[in-house]
Amino acid sequence: MANTPPTPVRTFKIFKEAFFLPKTNPSLILSVFLINFLATYLYFAAFQLSTFSLLRDLTNKLNSLVTADPSSPTYFQLLAAIQHDVKEITSVEVVFIIIGMIVSYVVKTITVYALAMTYVKKLLTLRELLCNMKRIMKGPIITQFLISLLSYGYAVLLTVVVLVLWYLSDGSTFLLILVGLLAFVAVVWYLHLMTLFFLSITVSVVEQDCYGVRAIARATELIKGSKWAGVGIIITSSIVAIPIVVVYATAYVFIPLSLWSQLGEGLVYILAIEVLSLFVCAAFTVYYYECRRNHGEVTPDMVGNVVYTALPTADTV
Repeated sequence: MANTPPTPVRTFKIFKEAFFLPKTNPSLILSVFLINFLATYLYFAAFQLSTFSLLRDLTNKLNSLVTADPSSPTYFQLLAAIQHDVKEITSVEVVFIIIGMIVSYVVKTITVYALAMTYVKKLLTLRELLCNMKRIMKGPIITQFLISLLSYGYAVLLTVVVLVLWYLSDGSTFLLILVGLLAFVAVVWYLHLMTLFFLSITVSVVEQDCYGVRAIARATELIKGSKWAGVGIIITSSIVAIPIVVVYATAYVFIPLSLWSQLGEGLVYILAIEVLSLFVCAAFTVYYYECRRNHGEVTPDMVGNVVYTALPTADTV
């Protein structure tokens, strides 16, 4: 018996399959994309409509505060009004952050499920897809919430450590180099975590009753031997996303726009981001099945089932 080594998972192969995946069931994928786009844009528009006047008033008061006499009653009135506006804006933003997380979790679950069904040639209609959502929604939402907590926790911990080391360095070249090395290692580890987390979401959608910590553990097993292909997806998508975000942020900060102009600008930005997001979800769907094949698991007929059958991995000599 001679062992047949698994075929390496290649990022380029994943991208190629992901690019053509929507063509297998174009009506469903287009419908899902439109649902995602409309949900995201309506959320964005509601946020802009809720905060635009508040932010404009706050900006005007801050400008007036700069020119006001610090010893005058007007100065203290402006200061109190600014504090009130900040509290009001913060309250609105907290509500929208929660709503945004829920919207994001739901649309990502719908997208990944549609792509997974399409990959295994189960050509669902939109109605059939939505009927299945109630049955599978709990696990992916729990997984995504856990991933959000872990991601934010990692970012906060890293920021605190870097700031403390930078403060303690006091100009020390050695400590500054140490901070730089730590930041580099943290970025590399973050790429690994993002690959693991994205794969965990796919696991929680495709494999029923495997969610939360179990989904992350399952993804940790699947990723063995194929980690860099997943990291390649994250790096490539980040490189594509950076100019989109920079252009939007630059226009938002440095070009004064009316409310309706901001809504129009946001429409273009969200359209570009949603196209990229769809492609990333497709890439991680393909990556998930490639990882399973790499581990000798049957894939086409096992969607939605947590029991797996090993493929033969040895040939008779």
